[in-house]
Amino acid sequence: MNKRVDTAQTSGKQLQPPLTGAMALLDRFPFLVLGVVLVGAFASSTSAPLGGLFVVDGLGEAPWKISVAAIIKVVVTLLTNRYYGHAIDRGVPVRRLLLISITCFTIGMGIIGTFQVYWVYAGIASVLIGVGSGALSVVYSFGRLFAEQTGRDVKKFNSWLRMQTSLGWMVGPAISLSVYGAFGFTAIYFAIAGLGAAWLLFCFCVVPSAFKTHHPGSITPGQKVPFNRGLVLACIPVYLISTGHVLFLTAMPLYFTTGLGLAPAAAGFELTVKCFVEVIAIYASAGVIHRIGERRGLMIAASCAVLFFALVYHAQTLLHVLALGALDGLYYGLFAAIGMTFVQNFARHRPGMATSYYISTLFVGGLTGNLLMGTIANWYSFHATVAVSGFIVAIGGLVLLVIGDAPAEEAPPQQA
Repeated sequence: MNKRVDTAQTSGKQLQPPLTGAMALLDRFPFLVLGVVLVGAFASSTSAPLGGLFVVDGLGEAPWKISVAAIIKVVVTLLTNRYYGHAIDRGVPVRRLLLISITCFTIGMGIIGTFQVYWVYAGIASVLIGVGSGALSVVYSFGRLFAEQTGRDVKKFNSWLRMQTSLGWMVGPAISLSVYGAFGFTAIYFAIAGLGAAWLLFCFCVVPSAFKTHHPGSITPGQKVPFNRGLVLACIPVYLISTGHVLFLTAMPLYFTTGLGLAPAAAGFELTVKCFVEVIAIYASAGVIHRIGERRGLMIAASCAVLFFALVYHAQTLLHVLALGALDGLYYGLFAAIGMTFVQNFARHRPGMATSYYISTLFVGGLTGNLLMGTIANWYSFHATVAVSGFIVAIGGLVLLVIGDAPAEEAPPQQA
């Protein structure tokens, strides 16, 4: 997190006055910015594994109703991300958007814990949680703008931001499932609402009330935003790799038990190894980017992913699965750390829009992977889901071969 000042990374800072007040404090203690992401990742990840269980086991509804609620959440999240991206680039203070999303998340969790009825869950809580999911795009935009305004290496700071997400997800789902197993749905959803309230308070105290974009070209009144073809193309490989990852991740527990005949705990062990290596890969990704660039770094991630899917397709023992978990973590860690910077670089002066595109792409990829898993497993086999995952990621790698690198950053305008 040490500063590394260079022209390419500090163009935003050159347009800013000297840091004072809250920004000077964050510049001195940047772990507070990372804490906003870590606390948010932990809070949001605790709810992730509960949706399907709540609908089927808690409410006694048919499994297909899980998809209905999931689609509502994703659609609302996509619309929220689009609005937030343009709002950030228009100069709307970041804290305002962040507090709106976290409040919706907290209220949504409280509603689920109070009114355990499916239509309330799908029609009200899912909408609120969808708005709450927009916080992820906002905190990543906040992190990039903070790095630029304080003269930090954006690539390295993005890696640190993404690492906090992985750390939160390493412990959040396991804790939430343990609390659910011991105390039930009501207790866990109220506990998550409490975490949301703590996240809200933390953001209120840490994020400066007036913090906003420093890119003057992005807030010109009445300016028409041109279509950014490069940004859209950059999202295609991210979408494909994300789809392949979620497709396998969703099928993995059943693939290991029914396809390979392993114990149910095998999936948990694999995820533990994966997450551990993933954090290391994210930490090392900044060096990879500086040496070979974002696009080539993503090509390496896609190549490792194809190798992983090919090998896990032929795995037979728990030892094989654990060894391959390291390769799983390596490819996804590189992808997670590099993907955001890769997409953002196609719209450097509109970081809000670029980050919203990136996050929305991940959500759509996740939804596609979930829908594909049920279809492929139902009509073919869980082995087929692994093969299709590898095929989809391979297509993503091929797309990276032809789309080209992001355009070079323009020099900052000279001050009179």
